[in-house]
Amino acid sequence: MKHRLAADIGGTFTDLVLLDEDGTLHVHKTPSTPDDFKAGVLTGVKHITGSAGGVVVNQDSPLADIEYFVHGATVVLNALIQRKLPTTALITTAGFRDVLEIMRTNNPYMYDMQYVKPKVLIPRRLRFEVTERIRHTGEVLTPLDEDSVRAAAACLKKADAAAVAVCLLHAYADGAHERRVREIILEECPDIVVCLSSEVAGELREFERTSTTSINASTVPIITSYLDLLSSELRDMGLVRDLCVMQSNGGVITANVARHLPVRTVMSGPSGGVVGGSYLAGAIGIENALTVDMGGTSTDIGVIADGRALTVDEAEVDRWPILAPMIEILAIGAGGGSIGWIDAGGGLRVGPQSAGAQPGPVCYRRGGDEPTVTDACVVLGRIDPDYFLGGEMGLDVDGAHQVIESKVAGALEMDKYKAAAGILTVVTANMAKAMRQILVARGLDPRDFTLMAFGGAGGMVVGDLLRVSDVKRAVVPNNPGALCAIGMLVTDFRHDASTTLVRSLDQADPDEVMKLFVELEKKAVDQLMSEGVVSDDVATERYIDVRYIGQEYYLRIPISNQALDVATLGKDFNDEHERNYGYATREFPCEMVNLRVTALGRVERPSFPEYPQRSAADGALEPSMQRDVFFDGAMVTTNIYKVETLRAGDSITGPAVIEDPRSTVVILPGQQASVDRLRNIHVERIEN
Repeated sequence: MKHRLAADIGGTFTDLVLLDEDGTLHVHKTPSTPDDFKAGVLTGVKHITGSAGGVVVNQDSPLADIEYFVHGATVVLNALIQRKLPTTALITTAGFRDVLEIMRTNNPYMYDMQYVKPKVLIPRRLRFEVTERIRHTGEVLTPLDEDSVRAAAACLKKADAAAVAVCLLHAYADGAHERRVREIILEECPDIVVCLSSEVAGELREFERTSTTSINASTVPIITSYLDLLSSELRDMGLVRDLCVMQSNGGVITANVARHLPVRTVMSGPSGGVVGGSYLAGAIGIENALTVDMGGTSTDIGVIADGRALTVDEAEVDRWPILAPMIEILAIGAGGGSIGWIDAGGGLRVGPQSAGAQPGPVCYRRGGDEPTVTDACVVLGRIDPDYFLGGEMGLDVDGAHQVIESKVAGALEMDKYKAAAGILTVVTANMAKAMRQILVARGLDPRDFTLMAFGGAGGMVVGDLLRVSDVKRAVVPNNPGALCAIGMLVTDFRHDASTTLVRSLDQADPDEVMKLFVELEKKAVDQLMSEGVVSDDVATERYIDVRYIGQEYYLRIPISNQALDVATLGKDFNDEHERNYGYATREFPCEMVNLRVTALGRVERPSFPEYPQRSAADGALEPSMQRDVFFDGAMVTTNIYKVETLRAGDSITGPAVIEDPRSTVVILPGQQASVDRLRNIHVERIEN
């Protein structure tokens, strides 16, 4: 196994992990650079591969020995949320120009009478119609009028559009008209980016397919520019193999594929954390885990059930649907940089506003002037201001005290310590609510799950979350701030392919279904092979979306790669429906909707480094120091431990603080922490 490198861009910090041939992990954290994210990545790369990292083999070409570099790209998500998108147009079938405006004609918030639809992705003046019509069966009803396409192309040229999404009615059944539209547009506008719905999201559901294709088209120029510049810099540093990018589905693709399908990378960074959590859970024998990744700007929550990360085939980003396989992640505005504020009724709120990387919390000395969760932790004594980032970044303690006192405590007419504790209480209550939401929505019992808290701030609140949630136990991984990047190093190459085939189960032709599966597999596997994956490392999985006839939505059911057993498929669907919704109407007829294939290119997985048991020579575990920390309404003299002094089997009774150069774990009174062989910290309530 050669060196591997991963970079995960967070809202406040960028984490880098370098894996040596011998399995040693080198971790580095550097401030993110929102104005130019690649600058923070390159700064971190130079540090971790340079003399400070201690692993460089060639000063002139520090990346020459890197087998592959996996990057968690946030540029697509940031561009969508901030609406910093290039001029993008839409071409659709005549009569369907306003699909993006009409959406689904419903209010997703039933009792919100002031609900306002999200700002439309593409304005009406940039949406153009062409004459054509294909039936849902694939039969051509109205041939494509090429003159109408050339007229639309002229409008694109006049509008100086950088990209165009082509989404024709029922193109999932036959994409021939869309392909011809692309040919004509490129004849007239050779420099424009053209994205076809039949290639981006070849499934039924017109609005969702149009939304997905529009998002993809509008972000192709952005991610292409970013990856081109970053790849060029990395090549100059000696990187030979194409840069890889983490996908939302938990797999990786090469940068070349990401340039064409940026919509697959929207949740790139957070998915790495769930993959890393799943890999770690398997290593320590945990089947059910709730991953809580608390960074500087947000908390991303995922679910690992029966050893596998839960995925969805459709998700919303900034209230717009995306038809693409994704690890199911619930993101909320709760991070170390989340701002505490007083609402109109005089109540304390935290987030979703964040101080981010710039200016950051007040204690970072970068010009921040709003009270944040991190400032509150400094005031409460949970963070050692002289050991932040291992002492590389000193914190402004006086500034943190002043902003909490002036903007929170004063307004609430309370002591500054209680005000700071209030900020933590509110933010952890928000997180606990989201934890319950993602589990209960899946019909899962929180008591069956282990809370896996990571990210730079996850360990800071793990004890608080145990107190206010129904989860009974927790684990903070070793190197918690870098688990997303670690997950990127152990994930497989992955490609998904799908097609729509609506058939009632009692009329389905198994031979027709299996023939389509073979075609989908070839498409997905060929893509893997083009990225350098060898055939011996390829594995495939098959799924069928099934629903009761008349239903709008469906459930994804895994099937055998050998043959289709319709009776078993129907039984499996009813069992899954009962587990998700509490009932199944087994006598009601069912139908298949979509066929799906996942092709995986397996990568060699390293083992996590193990740590020895405490020996007689080590002596008993002793705190490195003591300091006053605010717990339960009062300052308490608290033992402080350094993570490097911990050994497998060590036990610590709260209150206590365990400090890592890049994170802090807080054990509350009434809680017990223990250390396993991988130096993960397990936290449980002490039973009375």
